[in-house]
Amino acid sequence: MVDVGDEAPDFTLRGTDGQMLTQYALSEYTADGYVILSFYMNDFSPVCSDQMCDLDDIGLFQFEENVSMFGISPDYVYSHREYSRQKGLTFPLLSDTQFEVSKAYGVYDAGSESGVRRALFLVDSDRRVQFRWVADDNWESWDHGTTEALKNAFDGLRRSQQHNG
Repeated sequence: MVDVGDEAPDFTLRGTDGQMLTQYALSEYTADGYVILSFYMNDFSPVCSDQMCDLDDIGLFQFEENVSMFGISPDYVYSHREYSRQKGLTFPLLSDTQFEVSKAYGVYDAGSESGVRRALFLVDSDRRVQFRWVADDNWESWDHGTTEALKNAFDGLRRSQQHNG
């Protein structure tokens, strides 16, 4: 299990920004700043759609040059592309079809329908996990407080960085 303060496991996964299909490597994006990883069960699931759309709406990465976000699920890239287009998502969705990344982050759940526990991680430029949230129940309604906790963690890091910089 990956926890706050741990080094985030690097990975390369195939994904889509809603148009292009390409490879995404975590280390390429942490070199430029912060990365938010949002693990979710599957495309078109109502609770996952709430989570993904809420994260898209908070604007952490839309107004900051050095923040990237990725949604990660076991669905294939073609499903991701259609889902991204329908929901108008502004961040790439990555395919973890073999659960390698989910297992590395400790959010693989063989007992769940999808094999993945919904989760969020905030990773800094040193590839250290600065925020971690994992759902107790995948089908529980999305709590906007989780989005606020993520935003507060990010804001705290930014203040600390400005104070130390």
